[in-house]
Amino acid sequence: MLKICGACILVLGSFGFGWCICREMDRRSELLGLLERAFVMLESEVGYSRATLPEGLCRVGRRLGGETAAPAKTEHSLGECFCRIGGQACGVSGHTLTQIWEREIPAFLSETCLKGREKALLLSFPEFTGFADGKMQLRALEQFGGLVEEARKKAAGEACERRRVVLSVSTACGILTAILML
Repeated sequence: MLKICGACILVLGSFGFGWCICREMDRRSELLGLLERAFVMLESEVGYSRATLPEGLCRVGRRLGGETAAPAKTEHSLGECFCRIGGQACGVSGHTLTQIWEREIPAFLSETCLKGREKALLLSFPEFTGFADGKMQLRALEQFGGLVEEARKKAAGEACERRRVVLSVSTACGILTAILML
């Protein structure tokens, strides 16, 4: 009887491990959705409010940090990160937006579950800035937002495709281990 209970716990633990892997894939997709929303808001601030990019980053950061009474940890840290970048770029720090972005974003990325290509995409954002013409700046922001949207769709597709496989394999491994232990 004790062996059967142990085998059941082993199978459930293996299933739980697979479930945790699936949740991590879903979190990655959700974070990319948050980034997509943030850059759409930034595009709106620059395009329609005629705010400068640093001012837009501050406004978007405040909205992300204060949208709900208890924002999600990642959402809150993204809002804080945008506020810091925008505030430093607006101030008389003597640093460019690119330098500030490259200094602040890696700290945010270290707390996330994004993969290498998604981290590289976010780090490449300054390449889409720096246009003196407002229309060109807006187009560049739209283009970057489109790239983030593609990354989100790809991550969501991967999560959907892999969910069944991960759960099946983790459960099967648990059953096999339980059989071998009995």
